[in-house]
Amino acid sequence: MRKIISLCLMQLLLLVAAGVHAELVVSHRSPYAPGDTHHEYSTALLQLALEKTRADYGDFRLNPIPPRNYARALKALVDDSYPNLVIETSYEQSLARNGKLTFINFPVDLGVLGYRVCFMSPKLKAAGLNVKTLRDLLPYTFAHGVGWADTTIFRHNGLKVREIDNYDAIFLMVIGGRVDFFCRGGNEVLGEMEQFSQLDNLMIDDQFMLVYPLPRFFYFNARSKVAQERIEEGLKRAYSDGSLQSLWKSYYQASLDYVKLKGRTVIRMKNPLVQDLEVFPVMDFMDLLDQKVPQTQAAPSSKTK
Repeated sequence: MRKIISLCLMQLLLLVAAGVHAELVVSHRSPYAPGDTHHEYSTALLQLALEKTRADYGDFRLNPIPPRNYARALKALVDDSYPNLVIETSYEQSLARNGKLTFINFPVDLGVLGYRVCFMSPKLKAAGLNVKTLRDLLPYTFAHGVGWADTTIFRHNGLKVREIDNYDAIFLMVIGGRVDFFCRGGNEVLGEMEQFSQLDNLMIDDQFMLVYPLPRFFYFNARSKVAQERIEEGLKRAYSDGSLQSLWKSYYQASLDYVKLKGRTVIRMKNPLVQDLEVFPVMDFMDLLDQKVPQTQAAPSSKTK
């Protein structure tokens, strides 16, 4: 009897050990359209974080979900439609207070998306618009996608916004002068110039940039506890050994060089969506642009809300 009990216990322990190291499936967003590169960095960062924790947690598999816009992807996250779905998105109180969602308090893009450079109407650029302050922009119209956090931010700062549900159409509207500006993260501009290179007269303003806090986090369904724990630990390790910063530079350096951030007039704006958020400090990416990535760094605290 004792031998049978011992054998059963051994089998149980083996099953538990096998479960701990079972392959972890992590779902993520895929390109919305041909040429769309917006999710490439976040997917590569997930891969890096999971690799950093392979020895502790076992194998993993990344699972791209069918293409869908932000609203539909967020619904899939709330509904837990895919195993361990991860979405990178900007912080909003409504998301943070949703009992079905949770996030890792680590700004995965190091805050770069809050440094906005604007595509602008060719006619407006030809007119020699001179922008020095936020007041100079009050007469003009800015385009954003439906439901984007930027819409709330821009309106809070007194700017006029048109929400447009077709992302591709926004570029055509800017070229045609139906809206004056479409402001993008400095890290996004070069990729979008290449994606829409077939469009004549697609141009960016070369004078100013809008700057406001816009931290982006990895969001999870609250049920995805193991995946969240593993990815959080992987981010901390990647930041500590400098591999996260190296990955960041490999994806964003070229675009930030292209838009010449450091030569622009800085126009600061307030983001009312982050008033209750305390983001743990990370390296200033503006300094990172001019530095070689150190081999080792102290990782920031990474507290999950």
